[in-house]
Amino acid sequence: MLSSHSQDVVAHYTVRHGGRDGLFGDQPFANYGYWTRDDLSLQQAAEALTELVATSAGLRPGDAVLDVGTGYGAGAVVYARRCRPASIVGIDITPVRIEEGLNYVAGHGLSDVITLQLGSATALAFADARFDKVVSVECAFHFDTRVDFLREAARVLKPGGTLALTDIIPRSGIDPATYMRGEKTLGSGICLDNLDNAYHADVYARHLREAGFEAVRIESIVDWTRLPFAQALDAMGARDGGARGAGWQRTAARLRQLIDLGEDYVLVVARRAR
Repeated sequence: MLSSHSQDVVAHYTVRHGGRDGLFGDQPFANYGYWTRDDLSLQQAAEALTELVATSAGLRPGDAVLDVGTGYGAGAVVYARRCRPASIVGIDITPVRIEEGLNYVAGHGLSDVITLQLGSATALAFADARFDKVVSVECAFHFDTRVDFLREAARVLKPGGTLALTDIIPRSGIDPATYMRGEKTLGSGICLDNLDNAYHADVYARHLREAGFEAVRIESIVDWTRLPFAQALDAMGARDGGARGAGWQRTAARLRQLIDLGEDYVLVVARRAR
């Protein structure tokens, strides 16, 4: 049974499914991207963020990989093509994403490598020490709660296995109540605030260690992710004009406001203790 917050997350991304507008071209990504150059397209930046997570996790041929919050499986396809793992299991709580993702994976001829299924990040339906790597792109702030996910991730990882993810947290010294004020999202009209996950990097690191991780690294990458994504939306708004263009620019303005108020975007890497 999903919590009320998780049900809101499902409702949000179900609404968002109908309003993607080909934002990432023909690849069904849903992330802010990693902008290593100013001239990247949204699709290229989104793929670059996926590659950053894969590199940080040390994905390699023969790995068994769990992709938590897989969305439509776009990241899983990148992992399969670039890193050649033996298997990837992708889970998500939003049914329409899994349904569409299965078609996307099959269309790339990767159904023998990638399995997509409904599943909860906080109650992983897998045996202990099942995976070499656990990855998650831009969704752990939604989990109810992240602490439960970290414990589950440690449980299903083999000793010495790696967890790598991108996440959203408050900057050090920032009270998350300054930007988590119960406001509804522009995309769906649903409030997704989750104060249980709104803690600083030092607290995050402690939760990781308490879950059984070591070699913890938490690095802010907001200047290469959300900020240039907002700039890209502004450019799209100027190009498209009208109601659609104004919508892109409202979203960009809201992103900048959140960053100004103290919301950070981080890369998190940790190793399951042996």
